[in-house]
Amino acid sequence: MAIISYDSAFDMFNSALKEAPTFDFAGTIPIFTEDNALIETELFDELSLKYYAKKNCGMEVTDEEKKLFETEYRGGSQGDYSIEMNEKITNVVNSLVEFPSSKRAVIMMNNTWWFHDDTDEAKCCRELHFRLTPLDNENHKWILSCTGFFRAQAVDIMPKNFYFVYNIMEVIRQEISNAVGSSIETGSYTHFVTILVPTRYD
Repeated sequence: MAIISYDSAFDMFNSALKEAPTFDFAGTIPIFTEDNALIETELFDELSLKYYAKKNCGMEVTDEEKKLFETEYRGGSQGDYSIEMNEKITNVVNSLVEFPSSKRAVIMMNNTWWFHDDTDEAKCCRELHFRLTPLDNENHKWILSCTGFFRAQAVDIMPKNFYFVYNIMEVIRQEISNAVGSSIETGSYTHFVTILVPTRYD
């Protein structure tokens, strides 16, 4: 499978629009900053993207925010990754702080196996794998990168997922930086999708 490099999430999003429906879609963004992670569309404006990112990173949201931003089409229970997310983030941070070359810094969205007809547990994002790579061996500087594996992906939901991954990378990067006493740099994000479709109705 060829992994195409894109300058931004917007470029990958446009490529996905042209290719969907398809199988085994993959792309990478070498430097995953907020500027190239945020995509505003008719479905997701900046405020709704920030709300979903905050919620799915395990941060508190208000009932007022839920009423304002949540819709079933934007994700519903299927797109809710917030359960035990704080503990999952802490586990990844501890893994990479104690073992910088760890291959176990993984966030799994499902907490158990699930029946195929259980829509709420049929999470589209299955796993996020985090890794540190050395930027400067002499000064012990590191880069944090992430690879996401998606069971399925509706292209029109992509903006929410990209911005969520950016934000969870930032939370983890900042917590590792605080723990080790030096700044961890932002690295790449690689996005794998088994089944890519134009919309959730496809």
